[in-house]
Amino acid sequence: MKLIADYHTHTVHSHGTGRVEDNVEAALQRGLQTVGIADHGIAHFTYGVKRRKFGDYLSCIENAKRQYDGRIDVKTGIELNLIGLDGSVDLPQGRFDVVVLGYHKAAVCKNLKTAWTFATGQLLHNDGKITEAYMRAIQRHHITIVAHPGYGVPVDYQKLAQACADYGTLFEINNKHGDLTTEDLQQAALTNVKFVISSDAHSPCHVGLAPNAIQLVTRAGIAPSRIVNMTED
Repeated sequence: MKLIADYHTHTVHSHGTGRVEDNVEAALQRGLQTVGIADHGIAHFTYGVKRRKFGDYLSCIENAKRQYDGRIDVKTGIELNLIGLDGSVDLPQGRFDVVVLGYHKAAVCKNLKTAWTFATGQLLHNDGKITEAYMRAIQRHHITIVAHPGYGVPVDYQKLAQACADYGTLFEINNKHGDLTTEDLQQAALTNVKFVISSDAHSPCHVGLAPNAIQLVTRAGIAPSRIVNMTED
């Protein structure tokens, strides 16, 4: 299988090492048709795009769109933080082609109840409450991709995948985070959800590369037709 798009990559605007243009150039070299820039949202305490600099972030991506027009499709994206049990996220104003949503340990939560539920997720088996928080976010916002399901907090993979299927949200198979097991992915695949493979690249040299994710897909027996950004080479 061959990756034809990589919607989830990071740049210097959060904690990546390359500029927007560097990621786009890397995507071109890998033969991708589409690349997304999805830096962390503003609630991420350490790596989020600063609110005062968010306009610059969007401008850099728009400039890249114009510069590479006709050569590769550059997507304006953001990786939101799940910050509330009610489905709250840190969605700033702006036009986005790709909206990625994930839990991140360094994100500032909406309230203490949410922070406690996330922090004790594994210990107190809060997978039901956390899955419902994801589901509410999917219902309330136009989420394109749920990022690295299971990273940092437990979830009910089948229930989350069904919610993604119901609302047209893609279930991510993340190359960088190894929390998703073969069994977890097979549980998600019991639904009719569509999957997306992401490099989650934090440097240009990793854009368009997802060997770990592809191996997981193979072990789980996921048909290539269910993965929106893959083609059989």
